[in-house]
Amino acid sequence: MKNLRKNVVFTGIGYLLPLIAALATIPVIVSKLGIDLYGLYIICVSLIGFMTLVDLGIGQTVIKYVAEYEATGRQDKVKPVLGVAFLIYLVIGLGSAVCLYAIAPLLAHGLYASAEKVALAIESLRIAVVPLFFSYVNQFFLNICKAYHRFDFPAIIHNMGNLGGIFLTTALLLMGYGLEDVMWGYAFVQFVTLLGGYLASTYVLPQHIKARPVFEQNVFMEIVSFSAYTFVGNFIGSLVSRADKLLIGLVIGTEAVTYYQIPFTIAQMANGIIHTLVHITFPYFSEMFSLRDRDGLLRLYRLANAIVFLTSMMIAVMLIVVGGDFLALWISPAFSQQASLILQVMAVYFFLHSNTVVGYWVLQGAGQAKLTAFMSVADAFAYFVALYYLGNSFGSIGAAVALFFTLWTIPLQYIWIDRHIGHRWSEYVMQLLSFLLAGCVMIYLLESLNLWLAHSFLGIMVCSVLSLLVLMLALWVVLGRGRQQIRGVVLKKIIPA
Repeated sequence: MKNLRKNVVFTGIGYLLPLIAALATIPVIVSKLGIDLYGLYIICVSLIGFMTLVDLGIGQTVIKYVAEYEATGRQDKVKPVLGVAFLIYLVIGLGSAVCLYAIAPLLAHGLYASAEKVALAIESLRIAVVPLFFSYVNQFFLNICKAYHRFDFPAIIHNMGNLGGIFLTTALLLMGYGLEDVMWGYAFVQFVTLLGGYLASTYVLPQHIKARPVFEQNVFMEIVSFSAYTFVGNFIGSLVSRADKLLIGLVIGTEAVTYYQIPFTIAQMANGIIHTLVHITFPYFSEMFSLRDRDGLLRLYRLANAIVFLTSMMIAVMLIVVGGDFLALWISPAFSQQASLILQVMAVYFFLHSNTVVGYWVLQGAGQAKLTAFMSVADAFAYFVALYYLGNSFGSIGAAVALFFTLWTIPLQYIWIDRHIGHRWSEYVMQLLSFLLAGCVMIYLLESLNLWLAHSFLGIMVCSVLSLLVLMLALWVVLGRGRQQIRGVVLKKIIPA
């Protein structure tokens, strides 16, 4: 608990630095690769990221049970959990690498017709197998750090990997190297981060606990009882957030991937700080549920939810008001004409999606992986059906609208929280409507200001400063109320003095 402030600071910085680097380098990468090959590059990188999340739910199992066992004084159960989890990571990592290598020709023929581009796609996808395995196994070591409330180490290591991958890709392309060389660069960077993850995990673990791959049937069955449903939820969620690029490429074309992915990247990166920081609450929720601290759960949930609503609303407002101008300055006016509306649609989607994240970690902390898995499967089925039909009919904008179909089961989350935490679902609905109304008012005011300024860059800067000031003031008020409501241990753990 004492590491909370450090976790927030390093996680925030570790998220923002790669974001800034990506914003600076994406135009260079697009110009060097071209619209078509940039789409292939995004597919390769997305597959790597997709597989890092397909861990049979073992990652969340490690965090949940280690945090729970440490909180309840059952430290002797930590080592067997880590040993079995490590073995599963190694097996899945190797299996995933072999599968991707084998299906690379099938994917390449689905993406391209010309023999030259098919050969390039096969080679690039098969090289991606190497960084996929390194990155996947590293998740085990980083989850150990998170279980012991050391989110700063994963933030630093992810930051190192993300920045290294971005800058090495840009440097290789500027020096005249091709996509295959870029993917080998990714492999090198992921190997370095794997070493960093291993060293960090050995630092946080108690001296008498060593992470070594073993198999114990009783521990394996205990892990599976929670992780099987978490795996389904993670796998489906990863499929939606990663494999959609592949499906768009197959259904619409690789150019559509670029027009879809760049607005998606902007909206995802802008909202990603919310998802990254809220993840810190997961071990706290797990500990509070194991200690049956319902009062602390409700207070932490309300505080985190209010902060997320405020932040996601301001991000959505900014993307809607100045997103088109930003795309014109960042990429080109022609690209902005194609992608501005897509970005605005995604801004609304991510506002709604971000406000479900706190509830997700509450359910996972309570061991309700079965419910979150059911919701993920139902959402994904609706999404992929919508993506196929809307993408065929309306192209990239149809693919963006299809994202809203991933939210249709969210009421189940709030009904459960109402019954078991005490936060009424009707309270959430009123909160949502209030923030939607406030967001519309801010959009109107900032759009009017933009028209008066009549200057794209100046409008971006002025709107950004005003939005940041409003957000800081609102957060100050929310945190002030939180200090008044939360007392004793909860106050010391959640809100730094």
